[in-house]
Amino acid sequence: MSRTSETSKNNQETSSWKPQEYQGDLHAKDRLLSSVHKISSLLTRPVALDTVLTAIVEETAHVFGYDRVAIYLVNKDRKLLECKYEIGFTPEEMEIAFQRPFHLVRHECIETLVVKTGQTVYIRDYDADSRVTYLDRKVSAKQNRFATIAVPLHLRESVIGLIEADRGGYPLVLTEEDIQHLSIFANQASIIIENTRLYEQLVNERNFAENVVESSPNCIFVVNCDETIRTINEMTGDFFGLEKEQVQGRAASEVFEGPVAAIIREAINGQITESRELIIRRKQGGRAVLGVSSSQLKSRDGTILGAVLIARDLTEAKRSEEWMRRMDRLTSLGQLSAGIAHEIRNPLASINFNVQFLARQLDPDEKTRRIIDDTLTGVDRIKDLVKGMLDFCRPAPPKLKSDSIRQCIEDAVSLLESQFRKHEIRVLLSLVQDAPDIVFDNQQIHQVFVNILLNAMQAMPKGGTVRVESRIERDAKKPRRQLCVTISDSGVGIPKDDFSKIFDPFFTTKPEGTGLGLSIAHKILEQHRAVIEVKSREGQGTTFTLRFPIDDGRGHVPV
Repeated sequence: MSRTSETSKNNQETSSWKPQEYQGDLHAKDRLLSSVHKISSLLTRPVALDTVLTAIVEETAHVFGYDRVAIYLVNKDRKLLECKYEIGFTPEEMEIAFQRPFHLVRHECIETLVVKTGQTVYIRDYDADSRVTYLDRKVSAKQNRFATIAVPLHLRESVIGLIEADRGGYPLVLTEEDIQHLSIFANQASIIIENTRLYEQLVNERNFAENVVESSPNCIFVVNCDETIRTINEMTGDFFGLEKEQVQGRAASEVFEGPVAAIIREAINGQITESRELIIRRKQGGRAVLGVSSSQLKSRDGTILGAVLIARDLTEAKRSEEWMRRMDRLTSLGQLSAGIAHEIRNPLASINFNVQFLARQLDPDEKTRRIIDDTLTGVDRIKDLVKGMLDFCRPAPPKLKSDSIRQCIEDAVSLLESQFRKHEIRVLLSLVQDAPDIVFDNQQIHQVFVNILLNAMQAMPKGGTVRVESRIERDAKKPRRQLCVTISDSGVGIPKDDFSKIFDPFFTTKPEGTGLGLSIAHKILEQHRAVIEVKSREGQGTTFTLRFPIDDGRGHVPV
């Protein structure tokens, strides 16, 4: 063959080979670009890190033709290299990988080597490569692995993890170009993983802040500079009877009462409020005491964005303070009453004896007899008053036993039935049927109910209605049940000036009253660890509410 023809033949071979190689290279690059574009598209929408890792592993297996792919991420705090997702492994192999992370300090293996050096490690033959450690051989024996490639996930100056791939029990022959393409893919995957992590961190921080606000026992609401509501927390919605979606964007003055709206306006203008007490009407009914604080909401550069208000429900705290003040007052009055009662009782007995003696020794005329009778009547009344004082100061210890409060109420109503009928008063009973027995002194609590019912009767001189109801409630602050009894009348109500004094000894608005009935009732309930509350409105009536502990009653009642 001539040299010309040989040269021509070589040229033909060359021209037929180079386009195929070039086309193959283009095809590989096209697949790589398509794969990078596919996983990069995940950044255009919020996705979870698990979704991103799954997409990276599946794309690695699909594009580069690996049978098994795993992705590991570095846990800096615990110094661990943790397997996050795998494909192509058996369930047993996956369980081992997930439950046994590599320790970056203690474990010497291919995976930790990649993280420490930041270099790609390609092991073509485990038996021939000197970089293979004892741990590598142990892992490869369990996973039937003869060759592998591990590519670092670089992010700036650090390694955040790696992608590891193989073809199971088959050889893994890779060119430098194959390794380069996988490294390019891994670099892009690193950016996506880090961006997803940052997004998740941002979302977690936002959710944490929202959870703190939503979990707060206080009312928290945020307003914009134009005094429109930006957001409210769950407690605000419950307390004011509002729905967050319905109030967002509305003017604060349309949603909240005047004093609250005024504090919002002051806060936006720079006038900060600290623990100002307000009395407001609740949407559910009744009044509540709020302690309101405010502050301006500012951006990092100091721009005023609006105001934040925090309102704490002080109703129970105020009620407890009033209860303690009442107890202190009653204790002081009790000590004073005890001293007075003892001082009066002995000379009173002498007066009573002497008057009776004189009545027997003399033969008084009608006028004198009338004076003696009036004196004895006055003495008897003083004796009753002294007895009441002593009952208030030192009530008899309750004789506790488990009994039905329902029966006790019915007995008290039955005792006064004729008087109710005489005064044209109707009594309506609505008592819970399946109320459990509670521990109490039947005689003493019977006296309490009689005293309150007598007050109700005396508050309705022209007749009316008394409602006695019972129900089981759960204490809002303690995990226990309570038996709640309410006694309501449609009488004249209690004047505001008298309201704070009704439990004081000797306070009465009745000409013949001693003013000890409610004081003694309060003292008895105190011994039973029960609570009494009163609501009244002039001209509309009064409601007494008694709450008796049910659960662990014996532990709450002094015996």
